[in-house]
Amino acid sequence: MKLTDTHCHLNHDDLFEAIDQIIENAQQASVLQMFVVGWDKESSLKAISISKKHSFIKAVVGLHPVDSTPSSDLNWIIDVVKENREQVIAIGECGLDYHWKKETEERELQKKHLIEHIKISNQLDLPIVIHCRDAYEDILPIFKANPIQRHGVMHCYGGPASMVKAFVELGFYISFGGPITFKNANEARASLLATPLDRLLIETDSPYLSPHPYRGKTNSPSLLPLIFNEIATLLSLDSDFLSEKLDKNVNNLFHVKL
Repeated sequence: MKLTDTHCHLNHDDLFEAIDQIIENAQQASVLQMFVVGWDKESSLKAISISKKHSFIKAVVGLHPVDSTPSSDLNWIIDVVKENREQVIAIGECGLDYHWKKETEERELQKKHLIEHIKISNQLDLPIVIHCRDAYEDILPIFKANPIQRHGVMHCYGGPASMVKAFVELGFYISFGGPITFKNANEARASLLATPLDRLLIETDSPYLSPHPYRGKTNSPSLLPLIFNEIATLLSLDSDFLSEKLDKNVNNLFHVKL
């Protein structure tokens, strides 16, 4: 079995301080490829730096919606990607977050920056990594009005199962993380069952959202097999078969293969 953690934050201080050991632990757990995701310019550059040291690690660069400010300029993304094409495989994580941002002005700014990210991903011919929290009804019309050429992924999907089909029809892959293992994750399980197998991805989003039985503790890529095993059980699939399907999905979206 060979797994890819399609969304982790080895660039986060909680993981970076022990990054060599964390990478070794992940490899011992059959997590042989990791995508490190930025949330602003500094963390994106850090993701690229990690990628340059490890060929099996790739970077995703962009501005998280919670970090959007009126003075945010996204032109740096274009420059960074052009200078590091070998390391950068996607734009993000970007999107909408209504959980932390309540004011109308803040939410409108997030929408503006999301559209800018889409334009950048189209310009650079890269897929897009979407963060969405408590904003699924608002984000869908944005995607319909601003088509994404190279498709993308709804990272750590937490929306209604009823909306999975709409995102898939727009070209999105649906990714699941630690919450799929939680005992009360009925909606997440319904979303998983609504996701076509050829659009399924998995991730840890470490250091956040540790899977059961480590919920509330620091997450890391080495815990990805717990998520993988839960999904294999829920879908009644053989592990080797699911692993091959996930690897194919990773390659189809990001153009990287184990």
